[in-house]
Amino acid sequence: MISLPFPLFLPTILLLLALLVYLFRRMEQVTSATAGLVVGGLALWLLGDSPANGLVRLLGTLVQVDMRAEVMSYDLLFHLTPNVAPILALTLLLTAMALLLSASVGQGRSFAPFALVLASGYALLLLLADAPISPELLLPGFLALLAALGVYILQAGQLGQILGPLRSLLPPLLAFPLFILASWHIDSLAINPQDSVAGAAAARFLALGLLLLLAPVPFHSAGPATAENAPPIAVALLTLLYQLATLTLLFRITTLYPFVAELSGQNLWLTAAGLVTAVWGGFAAVGSSHPGRLWSYAMLHDWGLILLMLAAPGDTSWSLVLFLFSLRVISVLAAAAGLAYLRDAAGSLNPARLRGAGRSAPWSTSAYVLGGLGLAGFPLSAGFTGHWAALQTVAENDWRVAAAVLLASGGVVVGFVRMIRILYDPQTPPSISSERLMRGLIAITAILIASGVAIAPQLLNGPIAWALMAFRG
Repeated sequence: MISLPFPLFLPTILLLLALLVYLFRRMEQVTSATAGLVVGGLALWLLGDSPANGLVRLLGTLVQVDMRAEVMSYDLLFHLTPNVAPILALTLLLTAMALLLSASVGQGRSFAPFALVLASGYALLLLLADAPISPELLLPGFLALLAALGVYILQAGQLGQILGPLRSLLPPLLAFPLFILASWHIDSLAINPQDSVAGAAAARFLALGLLLLLAPVPFHSAGPATAENAPPIAVALLTLLYQLATLTLLFRITTLYPFVAELSGQNLWLTAAGLVTAVWGGFAAVGSSHPGRLWSYAMLHDWGLILLMLAAPGDTSWSLVLFLFSLRVISVLAAAAGLAYLRDAAGSLNPARLRGAGRSAPWSTSAYVLGGLGLAGFPLSAGFTGHWAALQTVAENDWRVAAAVLLASGGVVVGFVRMIRILYDPQTPPSISSERLMRGLIAITAILIASGVAIAPQLLNGPIAWALMAFRG
């Protein structure tokens, strides 16, 4: 019998799977689908009670996984804890969904193996439990390394398309030195707890570093530039994984160092950044005629609303943040599923090539539009209930902020109305072939999931409540 500690088992499985997928990369559809099913199975396994068990046997009695074991390497301690399990499971689920979607619409032969390596990296990041300095203060450095790996996925083998992906390196690279400086001041506090200057400096460095990691306006430029040319499913996966990691890091730091919010004015910074981000995303969407950039601006607007909720007072703010992020996942993946087919069929996301494409690919176009409108909280879209609940919360503190965000949401809707006119232009013969049956079924599934959540948002109550309880340990 082979006995493996879980922190060694999971990354090893993902890396071995990445190697196999790379070796058989010419069979892109088969390898992506197989990898997606395996990673999805691992996620469902984690969603069960396996983290609470000491030993789990796989493949009969051939492999035994110790869920409670710790792994020490280079003074870094990796360990699975109950509050890490749901975030790790969501990371694997996002990777699995992206791989399954890429099986129907190729995202480049390098996508599947690099996505698995990326998932392995995020798994190690989440499993990091101890280090020479606080693990939370080291995570921005790991995020920078993972962002560098993501450049290869976003480039998708296209020469000259690197400026957008490279910009994604800026937030973690700018934030990491601030976390190192904060660590130095925190060490000073351990020696002299009465040193108010060191405490205030550490709080400001951490608050500013977290703000940079969240990539609000004006540190958002990687999003629109990348979405203009990169494969949509790859953009969706990297965006969601990075933002999930930053939200987790924000919660850990505010829990571990409560003085950060008290001494730095962090909530004021988050409110200002969230408002500017939501408003900029909405009004930039009005003037965008490129489907990729429009989708990115809609994501930016939705992210701004999440930042506003991070600054909201009260115990329910994190519940609403997780609810908004869950709806964001559904909307982003639905839009990515539709946009990926349009890009594949037209050869690019050039608006001129996509004019009239909605008449040849109605289901994929509808998935793209419905997912994009969900990011604006449009009625009967996935994001409707979350956006309106968030706006009510914001309005209780300042109705002017809520009104500005609502106007910006209208800007996103106007942008998609203009895009619908382009995609369903009756005077231009479509330049793409008719939608295939399998692609139509995938798009219909995305539409049904998004619409189902819009009609019955209580379907997410159970998973969110479980994740929130585990999130708070």
